[in-house]
Amino acid sequence: MQRLYVMFPDRGPGLGLLWLRLCVAGGLLAGGSPAGVPGLMCLAAIGLLLPGLLTPLAVLLAVPGLYGQGAALPWLLLPLALLMLGPGAYSLDARLFGRRLLQRRPPPNG
Repeated sequence: MQRLYVMFPDRGPGLGLLWLRLCVAGGLLAGGSPAGVPGLMCLAAIGLLLPGLLTPLAVLLAVPGLYGQGAALPWLLLPLALLMLGPGAYSLDARLFGRRLLQRRPPPNG
């Protein structure tokens, strides 16, 4: 996941990405989920988008779900913008796959 995104922005941009994830999940909820497989895809996308877990997979599930609901073009492009920008710092993806500072231990004396 770290290789997909250069960084996980925080503060204002991170809050914007959190809002974007919430809007996509809200769009899936507002449209009412169709029965069968598309309904399960919508529920899976919502479950992954809200905490920001496996965001690329969630987007791939959200786009067909929105298309199946007959969403307008801006609603279909919103998840794709999220795919290009990444989940942001306020997500489980950032917590699990974000950049870490590695510290080198001094060699043992002896």
